[in-house]
Amino acid sequence: MRPVIDHVPFAGAALDDLTARFENAGFAPRYGGEHGDGDTEMSMVVLPDGSYLELLAPTTPGDETAGHWPEFLAADAGPCAWCVDAGSVHSELQRAIGRDVEVRGPVRGGRETDRGTAEWDVGFLGGDDSPLPFVVSDRAPREYRVPDSALYGSPVSGIGRVVLAVPDLDAAIDRFTGLYRLPTPERDVDSRFGELAAFPGQDVAICEPDDGPVRERLDRFGPCPACVLLTADVSEAATRHPLTGGRELFGKRVRFVEGFERRLGVIER
Repeated sequence: MRPVIDHVPFAGAALDDLTARFENAGFAPRYGGEHGDGDTEMSMVVLPDGSYLELLAPTTPGDETAGHWPEFLAADAGPCAWCVDAGSVHSELQRAIGRDVEVRGPVRGGRETDRGTAEWDVGFLGGDDSPLPFVVSDRAPREYRVPDSALYGSPVSGIGRVVLAVPDLDAAIDRFTGLYRLPTPERDVDSRFGELAAFPGQDVAICEPDDGPVRERLDRFGPCPACVLLTADVSEAATRHPLTGGRELFGKRVRFVEGFERRLGVIER
């Protein structure tokens, strides 16, 4: 199975505040409703390729026990996990078990939307110290869960790369290649992210950070996304979104969106 990114949850302490930050950065979040348990609610930035950022927050601001990632929500910590599409969560969890990967689920989820009742199954790969994704498969038509993008014609087209922070780069590479049989990764080094590895043709990179903000994030939360990079024409994106910084990762130009502590950026197509 090739891990195709479905969406990335982006955690905030209060949905109104998180939504306003994205609006101020030139995006167009759309309210998606409360989840079935009533503990969390979400808006979404749907990208032209159908992937999306899930702006996730507790329905009661300040609730430190809500949802799957309460510590990220309470800390207003941004990207907290990443999700890949699975034709069948049940089958994917069985496949992972066959490769000695710890799993949790499947768990049924849902929320009421203006398009219908969205229903899905999710499953989680690996334990609490795992950089692996969670997986989703829809029980209802996907368009109930994910509306059309409001960004057609935008210089931003999709999720280009999720950068995962891990304590041991080689061990993480082994976990990914053991589960997905990915090709030998490319390597890079960066002042912010430390030593990096990326698998050719895949939308995920892994980093083992040195001292600095990414290392502090890793020490606080464990393995998790350090940054989400949206595929874009970077020069054109700079005319629509407030971008700052500048670097190259794996030979591609990268800039960060202001207001997100370099947890959200764009990467050249």
